[in-house]
Amino acid sequence: MKTDYVVAARRHIRDAQLLLHHGHRANAGQLFGICVECGLKSLLVRGGAPVDSDGNLVKPHREHLPKLGTLVNNLVTLPDGRSASLLQSRLPNLASLADWSIDHRYWREPEIPLSTHLRDWKLAALEMDALLDESAGGGVL
Repeated sequence: MKTDYVVAARRHIRDAQLLLHHGHRANAGQLFGICVECGLKSLLVRGGAPVDSDGNLVKPHREHLPKLGTLVNNLVTLPDGRSASLLQSRLPNLASLADWSIDHRYWREPEIPLSTHLRDWKLAALEMDALLDESAGGGVL
């Protein structure tokens, strides 16, 4: 399979941190959101959500944030029966990505809500990174 959401999430948070360190806030913000998106998708795949032959999620889970986050928040249980509320408790800053958009990659930088949300997007990505660590180690999720 070509798709590995965990590897992608790790790559995006690492690159986001480097970009932020060098003052590239817009692209760092974009990658923080993509990290969270990939992490959510990895958890859905691990939970048994259907994928295509390349490992990509299929509809209705093949979405971007914030819609993907809304789908996860609206789940009572994940595909394997785990509680979605447990997932939400591990990602308290997920809601901060409600104003993040994959389309920010096309926007002029002053139009991206970085001054108000970049810190929270970073926190959400760090929470996802920790959750992926826990999940890989056989933790609660």
